[in-house]
Amino acid sequence: MIYKRDRYLILDPCGNYMVRIALPEYMQGYFSGKKNFIKSTGTRDIRQARLVRDAIAVEFSRLREQLQPKPSGTKMERIINELRQVGAYAKENPIPLGEVALTCPSLLKLLDLYLLQFSEKRKLTTLSKTSKSVEVLLGHLKKKDVQLKDVNRTTVTGWLDKLKKEKAPQTIQNYISALAQIWDLAKNRYHDAPQDNPWRGHALEAKSSKVSYEVFAPGELAKVYNLLDDEMKAVTLIGMYSGMRLNEICSLKTANVKTIEGVLCFEVMVGKTKSAARIIPVHSNLIELVTKLLQRPYEGFLFYHASITDRADGKRSTWHTQRFTRAKRKALGEAGTERKVFHSLRHEFAQQLDRCQVPEDRIALLMGHERGNTESFKTYSKNSASSLELSGYVEKINYDFLLSS
Repeated sequence: MIYKRDRYLILDPCGNYMVRIALPEYMQGYFSGKKNFIKSTGTRDIRQARLVRDAIAVEFSRLREQLQPKPSGTKMERIINELRQVGAYAKENPIPLGEVALTCPSLLKLLDLYLLQFSEKRKLTTLSKTSKSVEVLLGHLKKKDVQLKDVNRTTVTGWLDKLKKEKAPQTIQNYISALAQIWDLAKNRYHDAPQDNPWRGHALEAKSSKVSYEVFAPGELAKVYNLLDDEMKAVTLIGMYSGMRLNEICSLKTANVKTIEGVLCFEVMVGKTKSAARIIPVHSNLIELVTKLLQRPYEGFLFYHASITDRADGKRSTWHTQRFTRAKRKALGEAGTERKVFHSLRHEFAQQLDRCQVPEDRIALLMGHERGNTESFKTYSKNSASSLELSGYVEKINYDFLLSS
């Protein structure tokens, strides 16, 4: 198990560190039914927060050990009961002599197998969503673990009906897709796994429910920008002049800013899609800012809050997403601005390039989108644009409110 030095620590909206520890079900009654124990450390210093966290964690472990239910019966009785359960299963599911009894494991064990098998084939964010799906399902069932045969279609549809009142369609679809893959894995590996996949055929049509983002109207972005702190202003400027996704910006390290063919460029190594890996010339209006950021990195990262964010899915942009959203709501209000978010800057970037008649395949190259559908285009046109050519397109991006401020 990998040790995480900032385990149990989260940031509150004011930038102070808080200790958050998940409460086992048997302890929740002692904490007014709460699922998490949360206390502020009263400091923004990560080193002091760790000391407070360590002291709390030690005392919490003692209390958990004290309250943890003890198994009923003696050790011998528990062993005998286990053997009797195996005997009962063997009577109902006889296995020919000489064959190894490889039975379908529980959901958590299957999750471990899935993560191990696809650790090199799936992105960290995808694997994290799979783990989250299992966690949410078990929370709904109020069980620590479950056998696949105990989850039927009625159980699934009941859970989905509940989720529809709480979650967005796309989130629900993500849960279904992840769990369906685990059930498929079991079906392909184990003779006694359920042959009917209860996660298939629900037709939620999540794609049709997706809401497109809107660009900021003239003057709106200026109002939001003026409410941001220095770090968020820097992040926002890079988003405006590069079209990069927020997490791509927050994941930037000093090694990702390099001079290529005499042009200073951002280098995106990995991203949301296979086409996300790309180079983006640094706009001339960003040269001074980027130079300053390179002089004071934070453990290699360009941005401090990205360097201290440590999530299981690898995302570095959690703090920045919250900050931008709060500034937007304060500047523009909540009504009618739901579709105006940080990602809107990416849409504005693409629209400006399009209005300047930049070729569509070059826009796709800068945005990290798939370029063309024909095999000849994919084979012979990949990475065909020079950084100097791309720089000419990026320089067409313009924001009047920054020039007038």
